[in-house]
Amino acid sequence: MSVMVEDSLREMFAARVATPPVADDIAARVIRRGRAIRRRRTVASLLGAATALVLVVGGVTSLGGWPGGPPPGVANVAGFDIDAVEPELTTPLAMPAPGIDTGIGLDIRSGDQLWTTDGRRLSLDGVGEVTRIYRVPAGWIYAGVDQVRLLRSDGSSLALSGKDGRWVLSADGQRFAFQLGTTLYVAAISPTGMAVLGNVTVPADSWPVALTADRVLLSVAGRGYGTVNLRTPARAAPNADVTAVYGVRGERVVGLVRGRGDRNDCLAELTATGAGLVSVRSGACDFRSTGTASGAGLTSTADGLAPDGRWLAARRGTGVTVVDVEGSLTGPTTAVDCPGEAVVLPVWADSRTVVTGDARTVIRCAVDGTRQTLPLPEGVGEDWQLVPRLPADAPGQ
Repeated sequence: MSVMVEDSLREMFAARVATPPVADDIAARVIRRGRAIRRRRTVASLLGAATALVLVVGGVTSLGGWPGGPPPGVANVAGFDIDAVEPELTTPLAMPAPGIDTGIGLDIRSGDQLWTTDGRRLSLDGVGEVTRIYRVPAGWIYAGVDQVRLLRSDGSSLALSGKDGRWVLSADGQRFAFQLGTTLYVAAISPTGMAVLGNVTVPADSWPVALTADRVLLSVAGRGYGTVNLRTPARAAPNADVTAVYGVRGERVVGLVRGRGDRNDCLAELTATGAGLVSVRSGACDFRSTGTASGAGLTSTADGLAPDGRWLAARRGTGVTVVDVEGSLTGPTTAVDCPGEAVVLPVWADSRTVVTGDARTVIRCAVDGTRQTLPLPEGVGEDWQLVPRLPADAPGQ
């Protein structure tokens, strides 16, 4: 378009001048002036955009959050290796071909390979030996000893953080709390990476274990469990009587508290206050499950709380016991056994179905006592583990 305008100008000026253009060409001067104006406008636009970006990022950093939610691709935490803002890809990524639904209801990890519920097989690269993985709305978050990465549905991945293995996800899979030294960060997760929402100082020997709507629950070595609030930061006040945290149940937390005298620890409903975690009610101090001659107390934080918070899946001996949390807190302990050689950590497929298994078989148990066995997908090794889904009641995300 600009070439056509320049030609038109030359023809117009040539028609008005009796002799051919000379060194002092009026048209050439007009064209040069127009080009210079366009260059100045382009440079000014770029400088304005760059200045606006610096002001926005600087303002968010000083405020500690993003009004209305974080923009995509913004992440910056000192000491962390973050590549949430990636260079433009020169060739499109090929989408992994869909396979056949496994019928298991959960993804499976074996080594550094991921088998999805629809039969796809994806690689979990960049973290060495994989130690943890979760399915979240943005894809999958997985980690090794010193790095956490996000695997997206197109098969590409990017680093979220590194240098420290202390981190936890919210129940909806959209917030990420991680600790570096004595600083605890909370970030929002999206397919483009993470955006830091705020941070707070915590004890050096603490570890984030759960996220509520406005608090981070911490395990403090040798001193129990406490909480911190990013909006009104204060020193974590751990409660030594709280010995485990299983998860969030509405506005409350489900965990264990010390039993009186020589009794086992008791299942408890806890509330987060300015002073830390406080027990509201407790029960099931020596629960006995259906068909079990003798019972031992719940002791493992690897046990899983159902998405609606009503049931707790606990590994006991070689099997899994499913405890009715509400019933056990208000009356006699009620529980159902899921028999089998449960060498795989139990994971909830939905609020009424827990999944576990042995070296070669998947076991699905419902809270009504029904049991189903399924074969593993072809190619899965004996070291397989189930991948928790956050939120758990969102199949097909």
